Amino acid sequence: MRYGTRYGCRFGQPHDFERIADTQYATIEKCKICQVRKRWKKGVKGRVHNAEYLKAHVRQFAQETGPTKRVFKKLYKKDECIIKI
Repeated sequence: MRYGTRYGCRFGQPHDFERIADTQYATIEKCKICQVRKRWKKGVKGRVHNAEYLKAHVRQFAQETGPTKRVFKKLYKKDECIIKI
């Protein structure tokens, strides 16, 4: 999965979701920053679509290595993102 440079929230930052409601049919979440609401439908076994969910929650799942390392550095290690000439 590829993550671009614009993550959907204000100023190119990733969303920071918090759960509002959780039923057996759907999960509803709201971004703490921009107040956008997302509804995730659950399947037969009570699971949401994994790829969509991970892409929207990249802030929560960012790690120092792997495909989310740019997001991690952008959020938590901003001094390493500066290009020095």
